Amino acid sequence: MCAIDRFQTGENMKNTIVTAAMAAVFASVALASATAHAQSKPLAVWQPAPEGEKDPAKRVPTTSVPTDAVSAQSLAHPQASSAVQQSYAAAAPSATMEEESRGGVFLGVQGGKGWVYDDVDQSARAVNAGYRWQAGAVSLVGIELAAGRLDDAEDDGFRYGKVDYSSVGVNARFNFGRDNPVYGLVRAGYWAADIGAFDDTVDGGYFGLGVGVDFNRHFNMSLVYTNHVYFNEYAWTDDGFEYDASRADLLMLGAEVRF
Repeated sequence: MCAIDRFQTGENMKNTIVTAAMAAVFASVALASATAHAQSKPLAVWQPAPEGEKDPAKRVPTTSVPTDAVSAQSLAHPQASSAVQQSYAAAAPSATMEEESRGGVFLGVQGGKGWVYDDVDQSARAVNAGYRWQAGAVSLVGIELAAGRLDDAEDDGFRYGKVDYSSVGVNARFNFGRDNPVYGLVRAGYWAADIGAFDDTVDGGYFGLGVGVDFNRHFNMSLVYTNHVYFNEYAWTDDGFEYDASRADLLMLGAEVRF
């Protein structure tokens, strides 16, 4: 009995050891499988929310703009831009027209001093009229007719008679800059005069220089010096053409209106 009991006890112990070994093997296999499965999944790492992204709880729903409103705005803006462009386009021709319209008829009066006889001052007055054409951004060129008188005067007991004169010629004026009201004036032409004291008629040419100021489009004032050259006597002789030339000077302050 003892031998049989020992044999059975030994068999039981073997079975227990085998069973335990098998259980350990199964446990190892299960653990290895679980580890491999865990390694095959990526690790979830915490990352901060992207900069500028709003808290979902604080997001404001976007408002959709009706298509009709967008279409109306897109149509309205081109019209406004077109209107602005048209206003500038209209302004440019008006400026050009204003420049071109500086030409036209003019009428002037002058008063001052004249010197026909040596060192004898005579009061002078004159009127002139003509037409000027636009000849550039700051220039005007025209023709003029003028008529004037130097009053009689007395000097050192001698009486000097009046002088009536008339002239026809050209004049030109130019402003010292597009927006500068100050201008220069040049005039030249032919003139003739009746000298009352000698009951004589003389003629010749004249040339004048002056400066003036435009107060507006239709009114200006000027100060002009004009030198008149004439012949007292002239004749063809055997020795050639002989003449006695003299001159008369005028310094006149004038006012002019333009139409």
